[in-house]
Amino acid sequence: MSGAWNKILKVDLSEKTTTVEELDEEIIKKYLGGNGLGIRLLHEETEGEPRAFSEENPLIFVPGALNGSKIPMTEKCGFYSKSPLTGIMAEGIFGGSLGEEVKKAGFDAIVIKGKSNKTSYLSIEKNGISINEATELKGIGTKKAEEILKKRHGGSAVVIGPAGENLVKYAIITGDDREVGRTGLGAVMGWKNLKGIVVDGWKEIESADPKKVNELKSQAFSEFTEEDGAGKESFDAYSSHGTVKFGGMASELGIFPTKYWESGSFEDGDKLSSYHWEDDISESKGCHRCPCRCGQVYKDIVDVEYETSFALGSNLLIGDIEEVAKANHLCDELGMDTISAGNTLGFLMKLSEEGVIEEDFSFGDDEKVKELLRKTAYREGLGDIAAEGVKRVGVEFGREEIAVHVNGLSPPAYDPRGVKGMGLAYYTSTRGACHLRSDCDGIELGGGMTSDDEGRWVHMERDSRSVDDKEYVAWRENYITLHDTLGSCKLTGRSVYSPEMMSEFVDAHLGLDLNAEDIYRLGERIYNMERLYGLKQKPEIKDKIHVPEQFSSPTPVEGLDGETFTKAQVEKMLKDYYKERGWNEEGIPTDAKLEELDIEIKGV
Repeated sequence: MSGAWNKILKVDLSEKTTTVEELDEEIIKKYLGGNGLGIRLLHEETEGEPRAFSEENPLIFVPGALNGSKIPMTEKCGFYSKSPLTGIMAEGIFGGSLGEEVKKAGFDAIVIKGKSNKTSYLSIEKNGISINEATELKGIGTKKAEEILKKRHGGSAVVIGPAGENLVKYAIITGDDREVGRTGLGAVMGWKNLKGIVVDGWKEIESADPKKVNELKSQAFSEFTEEDGAGKESFDAYSSHGTVKFGGMASELGIFPTKYWESGSFEDGDKLSSYHWEDDISESKGCHRCPCRCGQVYKDIVDVEYETSFALGSNLLIGDIEEVAKANHLCDELGMDTISAGNTLGFLMKLSEEGVIEEDFSFGDDEKVKELLRKTAYREGLGDIAAEGVKRVGVEFGREEIAVHVNGLSPPAYDPRGVKGMGLAYYTSTRGACHLRSDCDGIELGGGMTSDDEGRWVHMERDSRSVDDKEYVAWRENYITLHDTLGSCKLTGRSVYSPEMMSEFVDAHLGLDLNAEDIYRLGERIYNMERLYGLKQKPEIKDKIHVPEQFSSPTPVEGLDGETFTKAQVEKMLKDYYKERGWNEEGIPTDAKLEELDIEIKGV
């Protein structure tokens, strides 16, 4: 098959062995790559219910199915495992060059098990594959560690920082200035004593129909750059101001979480937006090969994202973008997810304000923020409990009712009281509270192009304050899963890459004849597989619906008329959602649905 090698590299760190196994071509046809092949392998390689920190828990890397095709914005790739933070699927997508290098090395996936007895790294290059002891790298920050590995071997490298080594439950993996965030994959690497992975590929990636791929490349690029292109407006906005442009707008809409989710409006929201500090943008960064450089770097410090402007900004009542950037840079260097870190610190500030903890940690104290981030990475003092995440902090201090999370994962920058479709998506996400599993904010806040339930490309709008007509979240999840499977970008790509165009990409690069509905159903198959994994590893996710007090309290934002997001509302939307999905009333995929989607995994 063109575009795929039908080979998996399997690594046993305990035995210090590597083997290459054939991958059935039928598996590629059903799951392609990225999230699809990732969740298929996660099921296959996971026996029973292993602890996240165990030799049996696999760490899996899968390139996006279109990595190396050179179709614009198709270089996303991902890591998969069981999360030490949530107990369900750990998934992290990023736009580094590792996916293409792994493809050029002749592999469609890497599966890592076991644990090295000393700090080590995995290297893959033309002259061999090896597990290398590297105790000299222990404790080194992410930037330096990555530089060392690339200098030694060339190619592309990903690494963890001190936070991963110290098992901070939301530690990240990073490479090429892109981060694999959220679910603690860096801690899984840290437990395995795996400091990094470096790959220098040497093979050509061949498409099934190179001429057609070139035509599609030109067609896609023109949609982003020509004046009448469907993605022109989005491409220009992200290229010039990045995701961090949204702070002021979100605050005006009342959905910019502020003071640990107390409000949805921040008086300094405009100051955090890149429109306010555009003269201080020193550089634009982006994913591998991406023509849209959406990472806007503030004064040579770091490219701040919208989610970080909330987590380390409005959430902590810090309105100085320079302080947010410094905290962001510190998280990157230490190897921690900014959303989870910011939410955890916001919770501790709230507890300090209430007198629950003795340490003085006031909202707006930017110096204390940086101090506690360092302590968290090294598990010192209060940082030791902060390293466990908000759910554990709530249990430790007896304030679970105000611990803002879904299935242990802190939400991103959307107050669900003002955007209820996104709120539902927090509870249906297969990795815990997440905006990127549905990416439905645009549909809620003004409308946009998306797939319907049959893979047709349509314009869709929904009332952001209503709990009705939210069945589309399921359709949206199926569509967005395709982006994570192909490796395409959700930001600008979502305005152009319809299921029909995606099917053309797959046909030209992989030689698979799938129409728009076929590929949409493939996304549905993958999402159901992710749900099955979560139910097997943590059955209580179907029973325990945690709605924090902040969500169910009336929002104080003027103009939102005291909107709430209550448990009753969540249960109503979930009931409609489960029905739309063809799941039973408990949210379990039925045998009929699994048969319809040709899913062989059973036993939930």
